[in-house]
Amino acid sequence: MAHSNDLITFGKACLKKEETLAKAEARLDKKSIRSEQSQRKTRTSIGRLQQLKEQKAQLETSMSDCESTPNSAYCHQIRHRYNELTYQIHIAEADSVEDGRYGDDPVTEFEFSQQQFNQRYDNFIAQCRDSNAHYAMIQDPEAYAAVCSTVSAKQSITCSLF
Repeated sequence: MAHSNDLITFGKACLKKEETLAKAEARLDKKSIRSEQSQRKTRTSIGRLQQLKEQKAQLETSMSDCESTPNSAYCHQIRHRYNELTYQIHIAEADSVEDGRYGDDPVTEFEFSQQQFNQRYDNFIAQCRDSNAHYAMIQDPEAYAAVCSTVSAKQSITCSLF
């Protein structure tokens, strides 16, 4: 009887670890999605910033034509567009700093977290699926019934043989 109680305790502890790992995996999935979105936004922002700088460079060439007629309507339009582009570039650069592009890398953080999760998952599998205690719990009808009585528990790694 005492052996069965130890197996029940073991099985319930494994179910709790499995539940914790499932929650951690869900958080990692969300973090992965945010990381991908951040990368996509960064690429878009960088492309937009590059495009604005190219337009500004083209206008700088046109502004050299305005040296002879600085007060013409054409030159006023060029200067106005140039100032507008300068402002947009300034805003885009400020946004890129706010996005954290120059700070922590979300991809690296995600990979580190994923590595930690994988290590914990491997430890869980070694203890709660590939161990003699797990096999003994599965083979003991009383322990199995006590640990794996719910539908969700029956579908768990802890309550499955393989």
